[in-house]
Amino acid sequence: MPDGKIDPALEQELDRLAANSLADRPVPVIIEHVEPASVTGEGDPSTQMSELERRVRGQQSGILEQLRDLGVGGTPRQLTLANAVAAELTPSQVEEISTHPDVKRIHLARMEKVTT
Repeated sequence: MPDGKIDPALEQELDRLAANSLADRPVPVIIEHVEPASVTGEGDPSTQMSELERRVRGQQSGILEQLRDLGVGGTPRQLTLANAVAAELTPSQVEEISTHPDVKRIHLARMEKVTT
């Protein structure tokens, strides 16, 4: 897998799946785009948000196209403010999408328990 693109927690989960012969089991991931999401220009907040959403959706189109080509089940969810895509991928799909030039990093998507 390309150096640095797979988050250590995700690597650990992929290793666990492989060790238990579960290489076809999808895991929830967040695929971070190389470009950060940022508001540019001036104007009212709703116009800026619409422009950000339009720009991010365009940036993510290559990742979404490759996910479709990989036969990813379900509908990947576009995360505008993070410029990321959430999906459920098998280990081999994680490896494939990690080679895409628009992918900065792939994280294991999991609920974190927060205590106060």
